[in-house]
Amino acid sequence: MTVASARLATEPAGRGPGRPRTRISVLRSGWPLMLRTTLPLAATPVTAWASRTADAARVHLAAGAAGPLGGDRLRLEVRVGPGSALVLGEIAATVLLPGTYGGRSRLDVRVHVGAGAALAWLPELVIAARGCRHTTDTRVVLEPGARLVLREEVLFGRYGEPCGGYRQRVRVETGQGPLYDQELSTGPTAPGWDGPAVTAGRPAAGTLLVVDPDAAAGDSAADAFRDSGTALMELGGGARLLSALAPDTATLRQRLNDAAARLLTGTHESAALRPAGV
Repeated sequence: MTVASARLATEPAGRGPGRPRTRISVLRSGWPLMLRTTLPLAATPVTAWASRTADAARVHLAAGAAGPLGGDRLRLEVRVGPGSALVLGEIAATVLLPGTYGGRSRLDVRVHVGAGAALAWLPELVIAARGCRHTTDTRVVLEPGARLVLREEVLFGRYGEPCGGYRQRVRVETGQGPLYDQELSTGPTAPGWDGPAVTAGRPAAGTLLVVDPDAAAGDSAADAFRDSGTALMELGGGARLLSALAPDTATLRQRLNDAAARLLTGTHESAALRPAGV
């Protein structure tokens, strides 16, 4: 069993020519959660969105070992200081694996986005391998004027195998109370999860949550998401949730990329969340 934590914090670096810059004030890794600063290879809509008021810092989370394995306890803490901006991604997909003694693994993510700050949190695909028992619990607190892009993707088992036990909860709160609170449970202990009311038998699912208080009131993009694999929900206060189901992970990423481009820029740009650009 592994118990580990990692911490990341940003703050404004002061004004100079052009927009304010963002400085990384805390970067502490605990194996296997390895945080590394990175540079963008190409501009994308999401980086432009995050850097609208301040040049964003860019960090990637790299796994220092396979897993999580059953029994592991991991924690990631992120604080985006007032007026700063952060694009946080991952290097590779996460494969959830069973442990030797059948224990449950857990990842707790705690995020605080300060007033006027922006966070784009773009984790890679999570694969719930056969026999895994895992919980991911993500809690985000947004201060007034804070902006957020949060992507989640899951594949229900590797090719040709059943889905493991996977539970995911995401809760976003503002000063006015809860904005978004959703939980997904899959696998042998969650009967009906693959039925028509949840995943409809699709092997891959994902969401894209965009919170932008500056978004124009009444600027709805719902008509752009009318196919059978996507649905857009207006949450109020400049928040929108795009949910997607797909027959494979490539199609899922394409749908989320297209959604990001439409929601962040109002255009269709399939490279919106391309890994090389974060």
